[in-house]
Amino acid sequence: MVIFLYTNKICEHQAISCIKSMEPHLTDDIKVVYFTIGFISDFQIKNLVKVPSPERKYPTFHYYKAELSLDVMRMFPEEQDFIFTDTDILFSRRMDFHKLKHTHNYALGVFGPHDQPYIWSRDADGSNFQIYNEELLMKYFNVTNKSVRYQWSCFYVFNRQCEEFFEEYTSMCKNEYLINRRKWYYPFHDETSFNVCIWKRNGTESLGFIFVNTHDINTVKMVEESTVADKRLGKNIDEMGGDWEYIHDSSKVLLYHGFKDEIPTRQTLNYLLNNEN
Repeated sequence: MVIFLYTNKICEHQAISCIKSMEPHLTDDIKVVYFTIGFISDFQIKNLVKVPSPERKYPTFHYYKAELSLDVMRMFPEEQDFIFTDTDILFSRRMDFHKLKHTHNYALGVFGPHDQPYIWSRDADGSNFQIYNEELLMKYFNVTNKSVRYQWSCFYVFNRQCEEFFEEYTSMCKNEYLINRRKWYYPFHDETSFNVCIWKRNGTESLGFIFVNTHDINTVKMVEESTVADKRLGKNIDEMGGDWEYIHDSSKVLLYHGFKDEIPTRQTLNYLLNNEN
């Protein structure tokens, strides 16, 4: 199995914390591939394969992951199972990477707080209201059915049978016509194309509600130490009415997404690794 992540120098503290949080869950057969974009890292840990990589021509950092997924598969032709993780993720004590393996020909992502996310805009006087979602991209690729709930691409699992999926996902992320019109076609960056590729294959599976969006150690402690179901904390409600710290079932939470600032990240990492209260 290969787990991969990527970062630039500015966000390396996130990547290091993410890798440290996965270390207790790494068995000898798991490689961690660490793409360092535009710099060379001196960080070292067991099972780590560091890959210095040049910057690529994408509008934002989000779009790298599709092509890097292909790179990882081609770098390790003997491996069958792969995982991508964002760097602002810390892993729960419940994590068992091997239990996430699957045999589908598309990647399995994770459910977030929205079933149908969108971005909207309007003029200062309230007129000309517009919604931007995945429907234009679906129409462009003649995809008519959302076969499964919208999935986040901050963490996904794939296998060697997914190579064609990632070839298409990458081609979407490199499509100059669509990229130049990304406000309409890619309202959620690469994630819009990630979902359209799943729906195009009539995918019905996912990893489900296995993560909580949070950067609060108290939320992490609640999930790690308590039985919580269908819990809306009400601290971070967005304009679509979604609660970003929604907890579907604490017993199934495997990771926490959104840890960017160094101090709360370090405190939470110490708690997860050492059970510090």
